[in-house]
Amino acid sequence: MKAPARPKGRREGVSAEAMQGGDSDWTPPVYEKTPEDRESLSNIIRTSRDGKLHMLFGTVGKDTFEKIVDAMFAKQIQKDEHVIEQGGEGDYFYIVKSGLFDIYVKKGEEPSKKVFQAGVGFAFGELALLYSCPRSATITAVDQAEVWCLDRTAFRNLVVRSSEAKFKEFCGFLNSVDVFQVLEEQEKASLAEVLEEEEFEDDEAIVEQGEKDDKMFILRSGQAVACIKGDEGEVEVMQYNAGDYFGEIALLSGEPRKASVYSVGKTVCLYITRQTFLRVLGPLQRILERNIDKYAKYQDAIAASNAEEPALQEEEADDQEHEKNEKKKTSGRKRERKDDHSLDNIEKKVVSELQSEETPVETLADKVAQDFKNPALVTPSSDYIVKEASMMMFGGVIPKQKFTMDKHIHVRTNFPMTKKGDEDFYSWQAPTKLKNNTEIAVMCQKGQKSASDPTPNQDNFFIHHVGAVTMYGVADGHGPFGHLVSLRLVQTLPYFLTNSEHFGKDWALALKHAFLSAQQDLETFCGQQNINIEASGAAGSVLVLEEQTVHIAFIGDARIMLASWNKRDSRMIHCTKDHKPGDPEEKARLEAAGSEVRELDPGNHRIYLPGSNFPGLTMSRAFGDTACAGVLREPEYEKFLMQPTDQWYAVVASDGVWEFLEGSEACGLTSKKLRLKGTRETVEFLVAASRKRWAHVCGDYCDDITAILIQWNTPSSGGSDNHSLSVRPAAPPSE
Repeated sequence: MKAPARPKGRREGVSAEAMQGGDSDWTPPVYEKTPEDRESLSNIIRTSRDGKLHMLFGTVGKDTFEKIVDAMFAKQIQKDEHVIEQGGEGDYFYIVKSGLFDIYVKKGEEPSKKVFQAGVGFAFGELALLYSCPRSATITAVDQAEVWCLDRTAFRNLVVRSSEAKFKEFCGFLNSVDVFQVLEEQEKASLAEVLEEEEFEDDEAIVEQGEKDDKMFILRSGQAVACIKGDEGEVEVMQYNAGDYFGEIALLSGEPRKASVYSVGKTVCLYITRQTFLRVLGPLQRILERNIDKYAKYQDAIAASNAEEPALQEEEADDQEHEKNEKKKTSGRKRERKDDHSLDNIEKKVVSELQSEETPVETLADKVAQDFKNPALVTPSSDYIVKEASMMMFGGVIPKQKFTMDKHIHVRTNFPMTKKGDEDFYSWQAPTKLKNNTEIAVMCQKGQKSASDPTPNQDNFFIHHVGAVTMYGVADGHGPFGHLVSLRLVQTLPYFLTNSEHFGKDWALALKHAFLSAQQDLETFCGQQNINIEASGAAGSVLVLEEQTVHIAFIGDARIMLASWNKRDSRMIHCTKDHKPGDPEEKARLEAAGSEVRELDPGNHRIYLPGSNFPGLTMSRAFGDTACAGVLREPEYEKFLMQPTDQWYAVVASDGVWEFLEGSEACGLTSKKLRLKGTRETVEFLVAASRKRWAHVCGDYCDDITAILIQWNTPSSGGSDNHSLSVRPAAPPSE
């Protein structure tokens, strides 16, 4: 079928067309496409960064999706041509195939104002088709472009009717959940509109015992099993089939899960978060209290939720909840999970580095003890307070820390702090161009070089918020005085950045100025304090978000990964690369400056003074490390533009994370986890996964591990705050 010409004159009334579109003899149009065009259109719809496409097409079945692809046709648009004019009637829905389109909105007598520029994969024109209203904007091609078109009748029959069918299906699922029987039909309908969907592979954990979660799940298709971990491993205690549900107690309380639930084969689950439920219907306990006798089995949870001191036994509640399905309970047989091969191919990249740790423990312990006798070395300096910051947070240095202990935290803010378990939680409202919220979680934990390791945690981090700018940084210290170097840097880097004349104007220059100024300050400070930093230093990475733009600057091997957590577009966008002396450009610069680069074993290069075995540096760019000429402090700079609705996230982490995890693997581990569990559970999972890899390769040796996880455009909780930050501070050391 050839693409139709645009209809001339006034169209039929909406109600008449709706009736026509509902005729049983209506046949979807089919427009010819090459296999390449068909694949391209399918990929655009599935992976677009435009949330509208996921909202419109995310619920359609496979057959309907193919019919939608069949019914769309391509149309060339000339430069300055209006695809849509504000006030006109809606006839087509469009997806950008190529080119750019400016979107203008006119309000009253004011001139039209450009509000957005849509590129490949963005869609427009759906509002007039969904709500039978005039076009709300004028959309004009910047240059010659091409769009995919779907006519109004096909849109309503294939997209709208599919959404209606899915909505009815979701309502049916809610009708089967006894905890929701007390809801009015309109309340169930409101709940059905906000249900989300997620797929799980065979043996994948849907919920995990011990994690904190706020989601209730309904099994849409497939099977699942619940297991409880004990002294003899995991024991299977429950089976679930399509239509069953679990985790509804999470809507009442944020207590840790008391059981794990695993997918058996491929499954599809619907879920709702406690936050969404509260926003749509209010606290669940008030709803259950409408008919408390009928829901007696939830009384303990209701009482705990009301008292804000949850003490739930979720597995017992789940057992009672499924009394009507006794046949699904199992005899408590041991659960045998598939072998974990995720560690099989890890390269032993750090063995040669471990062998170079030759400083006697007694000598190192004496050095560390001396550090804490000098307050200037271990106490934050008042000279580097960023007075404009509404939030200042960075790590401190304390003695007697043991393996896996959390970092001591310094905070300067007027924002209130609340406790969530053992975590400190801050929230605030700040200017932003992003559509939804920003959630931040950080972990900074000590590693161990030996069983009697006397060194403090040499990693450190900072999180500062100034106006509409948020700054995140990690300093990964090394050498005898690495902990002192990193402590100094997390104070000076944000200070010099905010005080740069280029701040907010030219971020590349502002970040370069901050890095170089921090190095100059470090050398001056260490000279005054008689601290030798010839072989002590730190890698450093900084991420800045201003409005919609992400700015990244880094030296060394503390990487930054930028990725998408969108269900339809989970992918790594970018990951920084380590500055290693074996890289040809880095090696050439170092040797030209007079340093010697040696390859000790394949892929393991070190930097030395000529004819010497000192100092054996592993990074070609780092703070400190003054012994060898050619080691740079000038950062590599990159920037990325986010759209206001992009569901992106970033991991800013020390080499404790990246030593055995590439960026793409970290993205694969975290993107779905982030969607389902949130920033706190995900950052804890990432740190645990990293530590597991250290143990697999290096036994008892483990580097310090720091990770800042930033998730942008998370769903709104309904309050005025649009930023939140959680951190777990160090507990007082035991004597």
